[in-house]
Amino acid sequence: MTISQPMQILAGVLVAVGSYFVGNINNAILISRLKGKDIRQCGSGNPGTMNMLRTYGKLLGVLTLVLDVLKGVVPCLLGWLFMGNGQFLRLGSDRLGMYVAGISAVFGHIYPVTMKFHGGKGAATIIGVCLTLQPLYTLATFAFGVAFLIITKVGSLTSFIIISAPLAMEGLHAAQNPIGVYASVILFAMYLLSLFAHHKNVYKLFYGNEGRVVLFKPKKIKPQPDRSFVYEDYIIAE
Repeated sequence: MTISQPMQILAGVLVAVGSYFVGNINNAILISRLKGKDIRQCGSGNPGTMNMLRTYGKLLGVLTLVLDVLKGVVPCLLGWLFMGNGQFLRLGSDRLGMYVAGISAVFGHIYPVTMKFHGGKGAATIIGVCLTLQPLYTLATFAFGVAFLIITKVGSLTSFIIISAPLAMEGLHAAQNPIGVYASVILFAMYLLSLFAHHKNVYKLFYGNEGRVVLFKPKKIKPQPDRSFVYEDYIIAE
């Protein structure tokens, strides 16, 4: 089926706009409000996974991460379905629909119109995009990133460890296709968006003031109660 150019443009616009508004959904704020607070008023003030981990612990932190990752996965799949090799319109633009949807979702997360353009930092949503584009590389770098986080407790650097290799591999893969130039620009722009959103963290890292994320706190040993008593100047232990 041959699709006219205006229809291709319309599909691209719909995918971009829809993905942007999916990115506007801030799961950290929604979850924190269910707890009776606003995550923007806690910790670092950033409505994202790392601040949720620091403020509410592993369970709600991981829940935020999963939901934010899905904000990258779902739009990419819909973009592929409508603009690429999916079963609906099949516009023949291969993975371009995934790139358009991905960067739109990330932009919507960082600059949401529903929050006066003050959102999160986009790392988890980019992980979702990477998981769709390069699942094996993303899973490998995610495992390495978690190990790095446990050892160093530096959350912002962990985010870039996870997303850098998958985006680079996807860029190399895309360079072999006719849309290689467009893909490279979009993927690089996605990386720059998150880097700019983390500029305060980079500044804090440089000066050693970056907040730490402790996933596994050491168990506190409760002191045993002193059961001894004094009897005629002798201390008798029970």
